Amino acid sequence: MRMPGQRRSQEPDEVGQRAGLFAESIRDGDMDLAWSMLSKETRGMRLGVWATRLNIDMQVAYRAAYDSDHPMRGSMMDDFRTTVLRLWPLEDLTELAAAPTRYVDNEHAFVFLPFGVTDETVVQHSRLMSGLMIPMLLEDSHWQVDLPGWRFLDTPGPGGNG
Repeated sequence: MRMPGQRRSQEPDEVGQRAGLFAESIRDGDMDLAWSMLSKETRGMRLGVWATRLNIDMQVAYRAAYDSDHPMRGSMMDDFRTTVLRLWPLEDLTELAAAPTRYVDNEHAFVFLPFGVTDETVVQHSRLMSGLMIPMLLEDSHWQVDLPGWRFLDTPGPGGNG
């Protein structure tokens, strides 16, 4: 699948570095950092799915999402990490490289982080590689990870589709 957008540089930029930091935070279990890097829509969708699946009041879910000391925060972050790792196997997050960011416009971009790259840290030439394609959104002057497609994931368990 070809990534949409145009390269503005032959080198990875801060958008690619931010996407890489997001993947590393998932790999390393730093879920508070990963959560802070999500777009508002993605955070809202994740907390809504979590609350609906577990039959939790949305006000309680909101407090858990934005209060790091909330007693249900750990459960929400565990669910978030599990969801991500269903898409991104943990072992694939160990040797990531960076490719130049592709910009759709000034607010939307895609970053490609190829797996298993040990001989280089920057991928400059197009070639077939496995990896993560992470959509990014410029929001409040920061590039955030924007994964609204997660709303379509099957969720096993109470109230889920799986």
